[in-house]
Amino acid sequence: MLLNYLYSEFYEEQVFLDLLGLSSADWQSLLERRVMPAASYLFTNSSLCVSFLGQHQERELYRFHLKSHRRWFEDLQCFGLTQEQAAKAFFLSRFRNAKETFLSGELGSRLHASYPEVLSAFDGDLEERAWGHFLNGTYGICTRDGQPDTIFQKQVGVRYVEKMTETEPHRFSGEQLALLRQTVDFLDGVESEFAPHEVSQSSRQRCIIDVRARYLAKRVAA
Repeated sequence: MLLNYLYSEFYEEQVFLDLLGLSSADWQSLLERRVMPAASYLFTNSSLCVSFLGQHQERELYRFHLKSHRRWFEDLQCFGLTQEQAAKAFFLSRFRNAKETFLSGELGSRLHASYPEVLSAFDGDLEERAWGHFLNGTYGICTRDGQPDTIFQKQVGVRYVEKMTETEPHRFSGEQLALLRQTVDFLDGVESEFAPHEVSQSSRQRCIIDVRARYLAKRVAA
């Protein structure tokens, strides 16, 4: 199941580089200049081949890159973003624009009015961490497309669900449950499915699966 998931959502590194038209040296240069995300998953495979001529054993390391990170590379090329400072500025511009778009929307404005303290966490320190996690491949694991806009949406969705569920289910009004359901659905649309072995310890489990079971299922069934 793990390999099915990886090959469905990710490119193995050599396939990824071939699609981008890059050599290994080109790729290493991009990583050293800190403008492209590293692989999100490393997979080690040990194999044994047996024939009448004997046995042959191999051990190989595979690196998997989120398929949508191809779009980030295309943006780097399109806008001539060859150094970290320029790539980071582009990332943060999109991250901040996603925040403004969220706040101007129906869901974001309602959440902000109810829980104004949540967005105060989205400061310079958080942005620095977001850029670092983007570069090390973390957001290739936990978002559907690894793009700066989606990264903001995933982060804000998790924080609002966590804030709302500080209240016990029996204290929720119908209106509050409707808002929680809308927020969980929003998060579900931007957060990845996660690899099978990761789901139980992921924010998908904590903020989507468990919240639907604990807060939303009973009202739906009632």
